[in-house]
Amino acid sequence: MAKRVKHEEHENLERWLVSYADFITLLFAFFVMLYAISSLNTGKFRVLSNAIVATFQHKKEISHKHIVIPKDNNVSSGKATPQVQSVLFRTMQLLVQKSSQRGDMKVVQTKEGTILRIQSRLLFATGHARIRPEAVPVLKSIAGVLAKSKHEFRVRGYTDNQPIRTARYPNNWALSTMRAVNVLTRLVQYGSIEPERIGAAGFGKYRPIASNMTSQGRETNRRVEIMILNREYVPKRYEEAIFPKKAPEKASTPAQPTVPQI
Repeated sequence: MAKRVKHEEHENLERWLVSYADFITLLFAFFVMLYAISSLNTGKFRVLSNAIVATFQHKKEISHKHIVIPKDNNVSSGKATPQVQSVLFRTMQLLVQKSSQRGDMKVVQTKEGTILRIQSRLLFATGHARIRPEAVPVLKSIAGVLAKSKHEFRVRGYTDNQPIRTARYPNNWALSTMRAVNVLTRLVQYGSIEPERIGAAGFGKYRPIASNMTSQGRETNRRVEIMILNREYVPKRYEEAIFPKKAPEKASTPAQPTVPQI
């Protein structure tokens, strides 16, 4: 019986196509991922990010289109619940995201209340206290939020440690105070806010939050802060509290003359 002739197996020279195909597939996936990142919808990404943060902090998410501050009729006068404080803080954050383009505003939560910090470069020219026209829309938005709340708040002005160089203001105290007063006046004007629940103060250079040794630190110290206090405003007449009205005196009836009995 004849033996079968064994044919020599030829070496497969096309094995490189498998690796090449894998490489092309990975390269295609890589460019698809780059395209997806470049066309990211920043609005949806911000909403998703806020929702994740609110979930981990056990807070209810606020719509980025409508700013609503709920009213709680069961809250005792003069006190704000943690839920209301949280809503106010998130509302201010959304306002900052919408209005601040260069990091000119920041929201800070403290035990005393919520601080909206506005850098002076957004509001004033150097060495002046007059409100810039570019800052009017921002102040109108802030006034709208403050008008819806019932909290007391204070406007505070601060400067750096550089000496003032204008004849209109003798020192940094005067400049910081005038800036706070001008911001307060605009807020009352734009938001129809009760003047009784707002006040202004100037601290000059004496409460810095950054080092005055650098230009960046001095720019950070030049600011106006709106402190929204935790307590709510309770309307009352201060004149009556300080000078109570006296009750009208009753007219005394003249004594009847006694007639002696005979």
